[in-house]
Amino acid sequence: MDAEFPTIPLQDAPTPVPEPTHEPPWNGIELSLLVMFTVLAIGVATVITFLLWAIAVRALGPRFPHGPEVALVWTSLVGQALGMAIAFALAWAWLARTRGVRFWRAIHWRGLKIESALGLLVGGVVLAIAGQAAGHFLPMPTDVPMDRLFTPQTAWILLVYGVAIAPFFEEFFFRGLLYPTLLVTFGEGFTRDELRAWRPLARAGAALALLAVIYWRFRQRVLAFVPFSWISWLTLIELALLAVIINPDWLLSIVRFVVNWLAGWKHPQLLAILVTGYLFGMMHAAQLGGAWAAVLVLVLVGVALTAVRAASGSVMASWLVHCAYNGTLFAAQYVSTQGFHNFQGLH
Repeated sequence: MDAEFPTIPLQDAPTPVPEPTHEPPWNGIELSLLVMFTVLAIGVATVITFLLWAIAVRALGPRFPHGPEVALVWTSLVGQALGMAIAFALAWAWLARTRGVRFWRAIHWRGLKIESALGLLVGGVVLAIAGQAAGHFLPMPTDVPMDRLFTPQTAWILLVYGVAIAPFFEEFFFRGLLYPTLLVTFGEGFTRDELRAWRPLARAGAALALLAVIYWRFRQRVLAFVPFSWISWLTLIELALLAVIINPDWLLSIVRFVVNWLAGWKHPQLLAILVTGYLFGMMHAAQLGGAWAAVLVLVLVGVALTAVRAASGSVMASWLVHCAYNGTLFAAQYVSTQGFHNFQGLH
């Protein structure tokens, strides 16, 4: 009979260590698609809001708030808020389901100590004062499209949107999503394989831009090709966009060269801060009528907000500064217009 040996219980296999999550857990293409979806959602929500507003005006008549400025402000702000909320919800669900990460952790929404939060709010007030002071040394415009929206009937909704709603969504997109994406881009550069994936987006973007230019031509009745004039430059832009639609590789190669050249500087954080701030300012250019001095001030504000995000590691920090900045501007306007009643000087 064979000798019996005591059996040794098998130990459980060691739990494999999970691979570290890529930071950020999305790439530039996914971010671009989210931005395109956001623009589409805002457009659809604005159209629906306008239709509902028109129905309410017809049904209620004089009892419903009326006037072109009131209608424009309410429909555009509600449409923007709904569109951005839908995009926010999509980003939350997408990150949770496809990346398995905690949403607030992924966008670096980190809590702050009370004393730090108070200091950031004070910093936002100082930033607003500094921005207004800088305007005294620049050729600031006396009349911009945004000013025409302020009336006694619209001022309070603009205040609520500008202090409580817009800063959160703008910080989410610019400092929560865009900044870390650019940080990785300027740190690692682009490979040829990565750029190939951008071909469909490059073609789609060029097609939309071409349609916008053609639409503007017909709107302004600028149809002729005049040599050595700004119209000829417009035609060259159209030809360039058409070339991108046919073959986007030449443009993507230029982008790859520039990004990799910048990545060679080995200052990804500085570049990400500057580019994020620039795009933040340019997003508001239409509201300011394209006035370069006013846009420059907002670019500098965007740089400051992104620097706060980078230094603190928290989007909540830049959000607090942003809220205090906007709140200070509205408070100054409230005082200068005698409680949002006299907008003659502003207009």
